[in-house]
Amino acid sequence: MKIAVQFILIFWVSLLSLTCYSQNTYILTEDSKAKPGVKYGEHIYIKFSASKIFPGTEREVNVYVPSEYNGITPAIVCVFQDGMSYNADTVVSNLIAAKEIPVMILVAASAGKVIGDYDSASPRENRTYEYDTPSPQFGAFLLNELLPFVETLKTNSGKKIILSKDRNDRMITGCSSGAACAFNAAWNTNEFSRVYSACGSYTGLRGSFASATLLQKFETKPIRFFLQSGSDDMWTSFGDWWSANQAMVRAMDFAGYDFSFKLTENAQHCDKDGTVIFPEVMRFLWKGYPGNQPAPMKKTKNSILNKTLIDGQSFELLSTGVAESSRLITGNDGQILISSANKTIAWGNTASDKLLIANKKTLSVGSAGELLLYDSARAQLSISRNGKVQHTINKKIVAIDAAPLKDGGFYILGNDNKDSQHSIIWHLSTDNQLSQKSTEINAIRALALSGNNNWLYTFDYPTRRGYSYKVDKRLKNLLMKQEFFFIHIPDQYDGAETTSAVADDFGRTYLATNMGVQICDYNGRSEGILSLPENTRPVSLAWGGKEFNWLYILCKDGKLYRRQLNTKGSAPASPMPKIRVGAG
Repeated sequence: MKIAVQFILIFWVSLLSLTCYSQNTYILTEDSKAKPGVKYGEHIYIKFSASKIFPGTEREVNVYVPSEYNGITPAIVCVFQDGMSYNADTVVSNLIAAKEIPVMILVAASAGKVIGDYDSASPRENRTYEYDTPSPQFGAFLLNELLPFVETLKTNSGKKIILSKDRNDRMITGCSSGAACAFNAAWNTNEFSRVYSACGSYTGLRGSFASATLLQKFETKPIRFFLQSGSDDMWTSFGDWWSANQAMVRAMDFAGYDFSFKLTENAQHCDKDGTVIFPEVMRFLWKGYPGNQPAPMKKTKNSILNKTLIDGQSFELLSTGVAESSRLITGNDGQILISSANKTIAWGNTASDKLLIANKKTLSVGSAGELLLYDSARAQLSISRNGKVQHTINKKIVAIDAAPLKDGGFYILGNDNKDSQHSIIWHLSTDNQLSQKSTEINAIRALALSGNNNWLYTFDYPTRRGYSYKVDKRLKNLLMKQEFFFIHIPDQYDGAETTSAVADDFGRTYLATNMGVQICDYNGRSEGILSLPENTRPVSLAWGGKEFNWLYILCKDGKLYRRQLNTKGSAPASPMPKIRVGAG
């Protein structure tokens, strides 16, 4: 009996082994083979070693120019990582001849390497650094260095290479880390509209494991995807490629993307399946060109975005040239104040509709409509009503930010001298008494009160940390500090660099970070992220409008935007809201 059981176990283990590791027989379709009557183009092979973004790197470049390219009309471009693959030159020419895809130039390059002086056969390989790092860096390399270099080239017949600058005319692809690179470049620059990802390395090689999570938190971007993987894809100490690609597929479905996915049983990492399906990939990615541009296919399932965003509403540009160091302040009547070092203006609906409110910086507007002013030259606080200073606080401090309490008074963030590295939180009472409530060893640059004033939130600039204090209603002491927030940070930064925070009446907190405007729920989790146009960075936020349902955003490039939301911003003079949120 024991021998029989052992035999059965050996049989099933052997069968499982054959099932898992058997090789598929891949047969190319006619679209991947040379066809009679189709005129094929030419390749340009050249080296590129003039990168400033990746200094000292050398890489092989292969440019395929189809015969239909006329050298006059800017061409669509498809960028390949790790050189040209998928029999792409043949496939593309066949599909162009059949008028199934537009005329396009293929640009393929190897990953960069830096040659060592002592042992030239042992270079510094840049592949995983360039490809697996989820930052805008490689996208900037393509857009600002490689593609402009390609445009300096000519075909053998003297045709100039002219590439379209329209994002709708750009595709990018790769396999493994090259696929992660394709996603990263498209996602972080918004300059590529179509992505083919084969066996993408959305794993722990560097930071691309976060891609599936972020896909579900951002508004859906106008990118069309085709993903491919196999049931026998890689599984290493960096992660499981099969499940990572499944997670990306689930995330794209959750977020409403226009995408397709091919999972092949028994297919291994970057095997020939990616080549076999390439004609199908190109037909899908370029369907309906040019009129049917990539766009979301359905609404995201992200609950916080669905609750706060209004269909058809996007960011509205109001003004340019606003000083980056300015701060936006919420007025009691829904008016927006723009506060700089030596003046405060009320911003109207047009760039010329501005009114000087004070010749000092405004830190906040209180529940009774009073202005909390700060004179940076004198390091002095004062209270102003109806354009007149009512009281001056004698203690000299360096003030950074302030938040008004609904029952009067303010919390003020700053430090005791301009060279101090720590942060201090003071309370300014309704009878103008200034008292220190907390000393922070962290470099806090923003604070906000929850809509119900239960909690004071502070945000550390150089890290991703955000803290919550319980507000003592009677004495206004700050109690039970806890590291409470989880804030996402871009790979190229060490911290979220939060510079502004505002709350709404439903328990959410909105943060100006280097990843965009992050919407955190009442439990401190970043649940939704809003990207500004051109990925510009927000630096200051404020609520405005009669219903306090417009979010105003000042950006690092001096542009002022606003966006109407389906919420009500917390305003100092408005009634105390009842916030009822579960533990999550």
